[in-house]
Amino acid sequence: MKESKHILVLGAGRSSASLIRHLLSQADQEQWDIHVGDLNVDAAMDKVGGHPRGHAFAMSSADTTDRDRRIAEADLVISMLPAFMHPDVAEVAIRHGVHVLTPSYVSPAMKALDAAAREAGVLVLNEMGLDPGIDHMSAMKVIDEVRAKGGQMTGFASYCGGLVAPDSDDNPWHYKLSWNPRNVVLAGQGGTATFLDAGSVRAVPPHRTFQSLTAIEVGGRAYDGYPNRDSLGYRELYGLESVDTLVRGTLRGQGFCQAWDVLVQLGMVRDDVTLDWGTGISWSDWTRSFLPASCDAMPSVRAAVQAQTGASDASLDLVEWLGLFDDKAGPTRAQGTPAQVVEALVTEAWKLGADDRDMIVMWHRFDYVMDGQARARTSSLCLEGKDSVFTAMSDTVGLPMALAVKPMLDQVFGVTGVHAPMASEFYAPILEGLEALGIVFEEEEIEP
Repeated sequence: MKESKHILVLGAGRSSASLIRHLLSQADQEQWDIHVGDLNVDAAMDKVGGHPRGHAFAMSSADTTDRDRRIAEADLVISMLPAFMHPDVAEVAIRHGVHVLTPSYVSPAMKALDAAAREAGVLVLNEMGLDPGIDHMSAMKVIDEVRAKGGQMTGFASYCGGLVAPDSDDNPWHYKLSWNPRNVVLAGQGGTATFLDAGSVRAVPPHRTFQSLTAIEVGGRAYDGYPNRDSLGYRELYGLESVDTLVRGTLRGQGFCQAWDVLVQLGMVRDDVTLDWGTGISWSDWTRSFLPASCDAMPSVRAAVQAQTGASDASLDLVEWLGLFDDKAGPTRAQGTPAQVVEALVTEAWKLGADDRDMIVMWHRFDYVMDGQARARTSSLCLEGKDSVFTAMSDTVGLPMALAVKPMLDQVFGVTGVHAPMASEFYAPILEGLEALGIVFEEEEIEP
């Protein structure tokens, strides 16, 4: 009889559903006990679903004593908490010799724990979700294949988006929320996006993020991609120091970026100032508060916004659909940052209904030289969710982590310290496991 292993999952939000379900499906066979904690114990209980090897508990936002005790008792901790909390969890786990798995980027604070993790014989495996995660693994698979055949990479582009499945696409934004709405509202505000284009470094500041678009076609559908964060750091991570083109970005349906840019230009998604607009303010007056006094005399707020931003009628139609020009209805919350007010609005307007399904689209382009000839290849994933709980977002964030649990517990990866899944030792078995679960990339040679 196998000795039971104790797996601790911290966080039971919407992205954890597929992770927890898959772990529980393996629990009897592998002799795993799955302990799931959340500030909302009902969310944890719902994810566990009464499984005899599943155990839900309430976490405290003020006191980490119980959390730390549970970490010390575990064999593996999976942190689905906000990214800034991962290093604290990892530090406690390393102290007690417990392996750690997260879906988030390796932050400087996490990287600083590498030596301690190695000394403790602990593997802290990060960037094991969708983006970051599947993006790394699927890209490195092709890049390593090109190099193994003697090819030299000359360019790499990668875009990913959490979207809505075509049969659930019933609003003009072509968008519904399958993950944290706050992250959607604050997209593009993480600093200047930098990337390589035709051998030159390009920099796009936040206020121009949604104006710097690239047309991308995946699965016969057209999307717009905008640059995301610092692409230049991937020269070293992916070993692409000699390429002329290197860009990573986010995908949205056509028309979304142009309309969202209206809100960006007006300052409606700023998160750096708290204001009180007063109870009972209408959406039209709220919108006018972002316009200069010279626009007050204009006949309509829509006309004033167009004069200030130069937005097209098509973009203004989308803004109007959100209700931002309505002179009767108003915000449910009129205090907070502009971003918080907009977040409350879009959380309802873009809600994924009970019968709706989301869709993940990921697309890579690889340019390289082989035998003296320029070549190009694409690798793409289009995955639709099962329903509004077991979404494509939940599958692609949670299943790579679920597949990493057994090799981590069995120490199959053979390394310790702080890592991301760039090497074939990580990505080969995970990608194989994802294919068995229906998460499959389509690869195609194209004209360079």
